[in-house]
Amino acid sequence: MVQGPVDVDLIIRGPREILTLPRVVRRKADRGSLGIIEDGAIAVSRGVVVAIGSEDEILRRYRAKMYIDATGYIATPGLVDSHTHLLYSGSREDERELILGGISYTEILGRGGGILRTMRHTSSVDREILISSLRERLDEMLESGVTTVEIKTGYGIDIESELRLVETLAYAARNSTINIVSTLLAHVPLPNIDFKAFLDGFERILIPRALELGYRYIDVFCDKGAFSPSEARAILAAGKSRGLIPRIHADEFSYIGCSDVGLELSASSLDHLNHTPIEIVDRISTIDSTAVLAPSTAIATVGRKPPSRELLERGAIIAIATDHSPSLMNLDMVATIDLAVNYLSLPPVNAIAAATVNAAHSLGLRGLVGSLVEGSKADIVLWAQPSYRWFGYLMRRSPIACVIKDGVLVKNIRGCEIQR
Repeated sequence: MVQGPVDVDLIIRGPREILTLPRVVRRKADRGSLGIIEDGAIAVSRGVVVAIGSEDEILRRYRAKMYIDATGYIATPGLVDSHTHLLYSGSREDERELILGGISYTEILGRGGGILRTMRHTSSVDREILISSLRERLDEMLESGVTTVEIKTGYGIDIESELRLVETLAYAARNSTINIVSTLLAHVPLPNIDFKAFLDGFERILIPRALELGYRYIDVFCDKGAFSPSEARAILAAGKSRGLIPRIHADEFSYIGCSDVGLELSASSLDHLNHTPIEIVDRISTIDSTAVLAPSTAIATVGRKPPSRELLERGAIIAIATDHSPSLMNLDMVATIDLAVNYLSLPPVNAIAAATVNAAHSLGLRGLVGSLVEGSKADIVLWAQPSYRWFGYLMRRSPIACVIKDGVLVKNIRGCEIQR
């Protein structure tokens, strides 16, 4: 008996390239690393990819309630932004002018500006304002192809204010179209509280509550003007001993041993790395931790490029992130990919891997997001460009045609043709 086609919810037909990105990418990659299927199709049911293959094969095996004609486009997994500070209130555009005038960020922080300024403002506004602002930023990110985002706390001026942010972020994560991965962040030492008292509050109040609310990660900003390596070690170890996975802001403005702490504690990611010495780069390149690089922050705030080529050539797992914060409000993951190619000197194949499968790896989500394989979430971006080689080459307002989240068309920017 001949079996008829299987009913599914959606078929995306006709992309000239489907970038499946089935595995983490190390070193300079090639087409094989992307898992490219030419002139293919994707079948989706209940928000999950059920099959990918040639268009003829998929149309023979499956019948859909809805078809999206992606002829001439390329398809990638939804983008994954693995380092952001999206939960805050206020702005610091005047400090951008100070930095452009030659004043360093660490000097601004030492004057009580920077992060401390945002802490004061964020801690003074209503929760509803924080949630509304976060929703607006997330919608902008969705339009730039981001379907999974890591968001950190860290802008509470005291333990009580930080607890409110922990709870607010958890609420937002439960009510968001975009997947939110929540991270408890120790940002900078709090005013008028010594480290022992701060650590006590972090251990007794913030870590237990974060775990109750489903947080997976703990992070610390380790640098001059922020937490010292010994302080960072104590904070991360406290979280790790209770089940939170360490991440670390390391070597952004100086090298004082912060990346060493990340390596010692097997952090899932070591982020920024602008001042990381080559011997630490060598060590990072041999392990499964991810080097998360923030090119827009490197240009605008730090003024120093991270060792991206050295990491690439030695085989590190590299991810890229917007690092959105009130210091630089980057909500554009497409522009971040462009910067990865043209500033960090990553080949296009590595840049798109850094924004998808490698970023998902850093968040412990590989196979679920950041790839298009059977059983992965049907988070898909269709790009109005002829090839993956055009990442970083075609620079226009938005090359994205449409964004699909959990099998649902959520952004139709260039009028993707829908057939029912």
